[in-house]
Amino acid sequence: MKHNAMYVAILAAAIAILGAAALVADGHDGSDAAYSEDYGTVYGIDLAPGFSYSYTPSYPSDLAVTTTIEKYESAGISASMSGKTLSVSVKDGVTSGSYDIILKASSSTGGVSQTAYQHIRINVVSGLSVSGSINDIIKGASVSFTPSGSSGMGAVTWSVKSGTSLPAGLTLSGGKVTGTPTAVGTQTVSLTATAAGESKDLIVHFTVWSKIAGGSAQTITSHGDTVSSAAISNASDIGVTWKVTKGTLPAGFSLNASTGAISGKSAALQSVTVTITGTSSHGPAQTATKQITVRSEPALSLTGPSSLITYPGAPDKTAVFAATSGTSAVTWSVTSATGVSISAGTVTVTDGASAGSVTVTAKTAYGQTATKTLAITKEASAAISGDASLGTTVGTAATQTYTSNVGGTWAVSGAPAGTTVSISSAGVLSVSGSSPAIFNLTITHTTPGGQSVTKTVSCSIVSQLVFTSLPSSGVIAYEA
Repeated sequence: MKHNAMYVAILAAAIAILGAAALVADGHDGSDAAYSEDYGTVYGIDLAPGFSYSYTPSYPSDLAVTTTIEKYESAGISASMSGKTLSVSVKDGVTSGSYDIILKASSSTGGVSQTAYQHIRINVVSGLSVSGSINDIIKGASVSFTPSGSSGMGAVTWSVKSGTSLPAGLTLSGGKVTGTPTAVGTQTVSLTATAAGESKDLIVHFTVWSKIAGGSAQTITSHGDTVSSAAISNASDIGVTWKVTKGTLPAGFSLNASTGAISGKSAALQSVTVTITGTSSHGPAQTATKQITVRSEPALSLTGPSSLITYPGAPDKTAVFAATSGTSAVTWSVTSATGVSISAGTVTVTDGASAGSVTVTAKTAYGQTATKTLAITKEASAAISGDASLGTTVGTAATQTYTSNVGGTWAVSGAPAGTTVSISSAGVLSVSGSSPAIFNLTITHTTPGGQSVTKTVSCSIVSQLVFTSLPSSGVIAYEA
């Protein structure tokens, strides 16, 4: 009897020790066991649906032991023995609860009959569950996404789902997806969570929307012609519409709500600044603004001479130019040239100027420009060439040609009564008279530049040489 008691004690101790090594006690003291009998320490095993638990008890090597299931709570679990191995799984539809299994070990080694029990409690825990979402973002924004995963079976680890890759710009590290997506459109993050051998995929979709664009401030100017500000380019995915949010468009101008372009025409003198605001209709709310100044004025044109002539020693010469009235303030300029200046549209040319051309430019405060070329001619000092005297007989016209080194017009003065005097545009002087006369004429040559030079011509009109007597009036005398 002593030996029997000893073997029973040894068998019970071995089962307890080996069971403790294979199983984790859940802290129950057996007082809340499903069975009223006291089977000793309750060993808790956490088991999630879809998992199986197998356990092969071990015993002292000198004993031949048979292991059976004494009983178990079949409402929540399935349990069976295959040889010396216990197999347990959670029944379909069971998601919680604790279910007890009593193992019975029997031995008759050495003629000693022994029985020992081991109390196993299967605690049904949640399996692997995953969740998470990524909000839509605007291109250029970063993503920081920590997927949610839990399992009663152990720690959850994350990886990129096999056969997929993260969107360009994103990386997975330490269970967190971070980065800045580079592409616009629907993006898919495919992850796989793993816990205690169970895997579950998490597929997350989000959209990267284009960033709304506004634009730098712009000024458009109409001179009675149709003008337009630049269209604002935005991607079609965000559906931007524009409206005036500050100021009022002047008459003749309108806003294209789709492109943000302001267009129209006017010749009225005005300058109006408005602010337009674009608002996205898709994706995260976005707005952008642009300031546009609309100006208009009459078309600018210039009037004034195309040429100016000066000469050595001449007084200052001027050429007056006028710009279209009703425009914004006009500033004047002339290309740099010695002896040439401009003030309020009046070009002044001194005798020190050289021959050539200059460009007169008028520019309005609203940016219009108009130009006109002024050709500057510099004459030589004028002089008259030709005889200083001219004679003829009564009734006969005498002519003489005079020239000048500078072109121009001719005039003659000083003719006395009874004479006919003229000078042609070619400088041909004609003198005639009905009676003898001696007099001086003044020939004047005026150049295009305003030079005036003179020459004095002494003129004589004498009688025609004729016999004024008849032979009959002679005296006949006898000379002995």
